[in-house]
Amino acid sequence: MRGSDVPGVGYDAAPVVPAGVHSRSGRMDMYRFGIVGGGLMGHGIAVALARAGFGVVVYDPDPATLASLGARVEQALGRCGATPPDLRSAAGRVTAAATPADLAHRSDIVVEAVPERLEVKHTVLAALEEHISAVTPVWSNTSVLPLTEVGKGMRHPRRLVGVHWWNPPYAIPLVEVAPGAETDHRFVQEACDLLNGLGKTTVRLNRDVPGFVGNRLQFALLREALHLLEQGVCDAVTIDTVMRTSLALRWPAVGPMENADFIGLELTRDILSSLSPHLSARAGGFPVLDDLIGAGHRGRVSGGGLLPWPEGRGEDVARRLDSGIRAHLAPTGNGPA
Repeated sequence: MRGSDVPGVGYDAAPVVPAGVHSRSGRMDMYRFGIVGGGLMGHGIAVALARAGFGVVVYDPDPATLASLGARVEQALGRCGATPPDLRSAAGRVTAAATPADLAHRSDIVVEAVPERLEVKHTVLAALEEHISAVTPVWSNTSVLPLTEVGKGMRHPRRLVGVHWWNPPYAIPLVEVAPGAETDHRFVQEACDLLNGLGKTTVRLNRDVPGFVGNRLQFALLREALHLLEQGVCDAVTIDTVMRTSLALRWPAVGPMENADFIGLELTRDILSSLSPHLSARAGGFPVLDDLIGAGHRGRVSGGGLLPWPEGRGEDVARRLDSGIRAHLAPTGNGPA
């Protein structure tokens, strides 16, 4: 199913409020999400939830991040194609919390969207558990760390669910949901039901695995791309050109499993048997990245990395991402895939 075929998905879709979800007060308009972490993912998740009619309260320990929250939320809503009245209405549903305790007391579900460092997540979750009930669901947006490790030290890890949104959360349909080793599966099902009600394309993993599905596939590809670069096979521009003008055109229509069946499993096996010995299996240490970072070339933020980043390129990439997602999610009139 395409994201554009799911109600509520897409830049210009009308907000969807899931049926059967009630707040502690019993009133849908009082149902609130609390998000710890107001950065890239935190504010994007807030926009997705606010567009669906939910109240959202956001806490971040960095005063500058909180101070810019309103402007970033409005900017994202503008990219969603919201009309001025809808923009003001949705933006008004996102407010800032002064402390974790303030957030906890104003939330029915808490979302953890802090940096991908275990010690940071442990500190945040411990602070939250001082103020929320034992049955308040906690969603972690970790995309790399094992959820079971994230939950270590929690007094009530059974309510911790891995809910991985993709950036930007208000545009990308997919949300990956996974349990930790101690998660009560009722919390997983409730998360899936709510996300489905939002119109998201929700996939439920059978067990906890670092990187979920999407990031494992994405970074396996990146590892091989870096290997090609390191071996002098081609330059970074060529790698991106190959991706953008071949695989990137195929994958929105046919995934790797379906394509394997389509071309035939015998051929798939023969190609894998031939290529696998030559593919990177490196588990750590990436000299290309280490050398660039050591020389101060950290990517867009420093003006150069694997590619040059002159002034204006970052804005151009953001526009291309935005227009590319819009184009893919635009209704085609051809019915479900």
